[in-house]
Amino acid sequence: MKKGLLVAMVTLLMVSVLAMGQAPVAEPPVRGDTLILGIVSPMVLNPVLFTDVPSGLIIGTVFSGLVKVNDRLEFEPDLAHSWEVSEDGLVWTFHLRQDVHWHDGTPFTADDVLFTFETIMDPATITVRRGDYEKVEKWEVVDPYTFRVTFSEPFAPALQAFAMGIIPKHLLEGQDVNVAAFNRAPVGTGPFVFREWLSDVHVIVDRNEHYFGQVPYLNSIKFNIIPDDTVRMLALEVGDIDLAGIPTVHYHRMLGVERIYVHRYPALSLTYFGWNERLPKFNDARVRKALTLALDRETMAEVVYEGLAVLASGSFPPISWAFNPAVRPLPYDPEQARRLLAEAGWTDTDGDGWLDRQGVPFEFEFLGRAGDPVHAMVIELAMEHYREIGVRLNPLFLEWGDFVSRLDPPRRAFEAFFLGFTFGVDPDPFIYYHSSQAEWGFNDTNFADARVDQLIEAGRREMDFEARRAIYWELHELLNELQPVSFMFHVETLMGIDRRFRGVVPSPVGLIWNVEYWWVPEGRQRH
Repeated sequence: MKKGLLVAMVTLLMVSVLAMGQAPVAEPPVRGDTLILGIVSPMVLNPVLFTDVPSGLIIGTVFSGLVKVNDRLEFEPDLAHSWEVSEDGLVWTFHLRQDVHWHDGTPFTADDVLFTFETIMDPATITVRRGDYEKVEKWEVVDPYTFRVTFSEPFAPALQAFAMGIIPKHLLEGQDVNVAAFNRAPVGTGPFVFREWLSDVHVIVDRNEHYFGQVPYLNSIKFNIIPDDTVRMLALEVGDIDLAGIPTVHYHRMLGVERIYVHRYPALSLTYFGWNERLPKFNDARVRKALTLALDRETMAEVVYEGLAVLASGSFPPISWAFNPAVRPLPYDPEQARRLLAEAGWTDTDGDGWLDRQGVPFEFEFLGRAGDPVHAMVIELAMEHYREIGVRLNPLFLEWGDFVSRLDPPRRAFEAFFLGFTFGVDPDPFIYYHSSQAEWGFNDTNFADARVDQLIEAGRREMDFEARRAIYWELHELLNELQPVSFMFHVETLMGIDRRFRGVVPSPVGLIWNVEYWWVPEGRQRH
């Protein structure tokens, strides 16, 4: 399959971006100033290991992939200046730039690329990314600046797999990558150079004067660690930080803050309730469907998300070409929920108002993130809705690091949780729902279904766009029926940024996807 056809596939994503108030400025860019972001604490600064959004934000400034995604949601060159694909779609050859150096001055070569993917495939590496490369038959360093990959079968999401950050062989070879000091002091090839990470305080990166692409105008980026959403919004409001994602509950208040612009745009994301299907009570599609039917999600969307969310009928967001418009979200139907639970053996045998089975009540611990008002409100409403059908939800709010550690492999120490994830440009859902990803992938819930596996695998092999979309439309319908998770909402992204910054282009690609182009007029620089 040719590169052009892959690009045509991703450009079919229908993306509309509403940028509120930030008009184009004709002034020439100048250097200077620091961007200060508010984030929750990152977990690890290694592209092979990370699973959380804050880590990903920082990693995106320090590391580069073979390819990257632009604001049109197309793949374009990054460390590879060009590539070609064999007619049978099996062999991908990447031609690497020869002017790239690691931040310590060491030349970047194809050996680093090979080392990165061999590290991912090493069974000793704790990574969720292995599933993207299981169909690779051979990795080859053709010469220092040519890297070739041969798949055992066509692999449609290949470019997305090769957009991940490359790590340096000369610094990590022979080390246990899972615990390397590198993970807190990374060296990359990206537009910014890591300076320091003070736990629970900040991470700072500085301009890479030797970056092979657009050398940033900003002197540095400071990621201030502010776990509580309300405290973070106050910091944005008074000017202690310049940029933060805005929770929907703060949206209308932040619109009134004169010093910031608020950008609102669709996202390639999903929020959901996850059920640990290793537990018998959740390993039944009738039960999972009932737990979705019991939720008045329309009321939640209005009360919590203030109209900035649409109900989800499956994983694929409406702006994705994989989204099947014929599949409708499950309705609010507590009576049907009770019937399904009764079919699964859950009834109120002792008349106490709570469902039980064989004397065991239907109750579970439900994890949410501390300091997140959206989590607090959604979980409070869910408690009420579940109480109405005789199911007891026991909330437990954890700090972000503790929350993630309960979900991540190999621990998986949870019963249920509220979370979200963001798709890449390619909608391949392998790491989320394929049964092989339950142990080390993002299939936290241990969902397994043979037909779902077949469709996911077929979608990865199919290189014809229309045929691939048909596969995902069928998958969308099946996931809606099986409810591997309770599909909750597709929520618009809200970003608040200080008005002094220029060059900002909001995009589903990410909050700071083009930050090397951001700049501040000399008279308005603060740091």
